[in-house]
Amino acid sequence: MAASRQAINERFPNDSDPDDPLIGARLRFALTAVEERIEQALRDEGFADLNRAHFKVLRFPPPENERPIDLAQRAGMTKQAMNYLLAQLEDMGYVQRVAEGGSNGRLVSLTEQGWKVAKLQRATVRAVEKEWSDLVGEKRFKALISALDELMAAGSSS
Repeated sequence: MAASRQAINERFPNDSDPDDPLIGARLRFALTAVEERIEQALRDEGFADLNRAHFKVLRFPPPENERPIDLAQRAGMTKQAMNYLLAQLEDMGYVQRVAEGGSNGRLVSLTEQGWKVAKLQRATVRAVEKEWSDLVGEKRFKALISALDELMAAGSSS
């Protein structure tokens, strides 16, 4: 273990704290914790056929009359990969794809079953937010949310 620690230090020689996970890793750790809770809630409520890959489609905001290419771009994946997930979700009854008026394109929306999943996901994330707020204190948690909102707004304007 000491040898691997030394190797990391050598690879980041100008970093005063090469063991610091940095913001990207911290956000990923938080997202992973939320996704694990969502997965558990879905299994507990009988949605065991869904997995994390499907979250790329079922994330906020839920798809409502959206083109697959737009969903793919939002998820950071190819249109082909998105269509693969959409086909699975359509076969399982969570989304529907309907012809876009006068073209070969199709629009994606949640079915009633898909909306049940969206509501459960949202309730689960609200529960996680409450737990985290209780853990770090409401004032600090609200400051975190505010800072993230500010960073999102700055990122969308650049």
